[in-house]
Amino acid sequence: MTAPDTAQSEGPSATPAEPLEFRAATKRYGGATEPAVDALSLEVPAGDICVLVGPSGCGKTTAMRMVNRMIDITEGDILLGGRSVRDREPAALRRDIGYVIQQVGLFPHRTIAQNIATVPELLGWDRSRREERVRELLDLTGLEQEMGSRYPAQLSGGQRQRVGVARALAVDPPVMLMDEPFGAIDPINRERLQNEFLRLQERVRKTIVFVTHDIDEAIKMGDRIAILQRGGKLQQYGAPEELLMHPANDFVRDFVGADRALKRLALMRVRDVNLWTPDEVPFELELDADRRPQAWRDPQGGQSTPVLTVDRDDILRDALSDLLLSETQYGAVVDESGRLTGILSVELIHDFLAPEAVGSTNESP
Repeated sequence: MTAPDTAQSEGPSATPAEPLEFRAATKRYGGATEPAVDALSLEVPAGDICVLVGPSGCGKTTAMRMVNRMIDITEGDILLGGRSVRDREPAALRRDIGYVIQQVGLFPHRTIAQNIATVPELLGWDRSRREERVRELLDLTGLEQEMGSRYPAQLSGGQRQRVGVARALAVDPPVMLMDEPFGAIDPINRERLQNEFLRLQERVRKTIVFVTHDIDEAIKMGDRIAILQRGGKLQQYGAPEELLMHPANDFVRDFVGADRALKRLALMRVRDVNLWTPDEVPFELELDADRRPQAWRDPQGGQSTPVLTVDRDDILRDALSDLLLSETQYGAVVDESGRLTGILSVELIHDFLAPEAVGSTNESP
């Protein structure tokens, strides 16, 4: 494989994403009574996130690792950009595919900058180009520039996971593989990282194969979801709303769960809701000179209470969770500059769901 052109990348993603196709891809291990992956056929359009989900032992990680030939295909084929991965030399193929795993796998005795620059260094990029790419990726993944000189042990789990994503993006690959990347992160930081990654994907638009055992994460992260059963048998493949509204069989229906109505909230963002104006709530919202929310004020008692702010790009399910955890019915929705764009309420979300799906709430703001 030749080294990439030495021209600097143009923006966060100059390399176009490529479509990915599984063509009856099968993996059999010697002595096994059934295949690990059984004639898997599906297409992932360029720039989409395809989530492979299913119970333990269903072959989802095996299927993903066949893409970069960490596991060889027994029968069938996988095409990347219309070209068979079987025609590619495995080491060169892997350098062209970003790979993020749950344990991150950073080199402990190399700095964060050196970890991110691992593949560019292998490809012979000169020092100035590597350093420029590291700076760009630290910004892109929300890490401070000074973290580049630290070592992995000096970072939190969430920060290390961001470094793993940055390293996978280092040579601007057309495809990324992500094997339960947020599985080892605590629930609060996991939700934050999921949201940050979705915002990052809006900028870089990579073709991504994402493995998880969590159907809620699959619905939130995926443009398309493949539900696998033990033996690597594909049960349904489609957009999240298709799986929620029209499960193909009892296995899919049981795996998705009875609370399908609530799961639909993961398909919407706060910006998709027709928000209320501050005049439509029984409390006065104090704003500063730049229309940034400061506090709620009771017009009769004059008491001020803290205001919950909600990012307009947040997943609606996460916003509902924030409302309920903060014991408030109203959230001030803000844009990227923190300025008010409207009011989200539990009642508005009730209009989207059956009332009994949400439950009761408090009377306070």
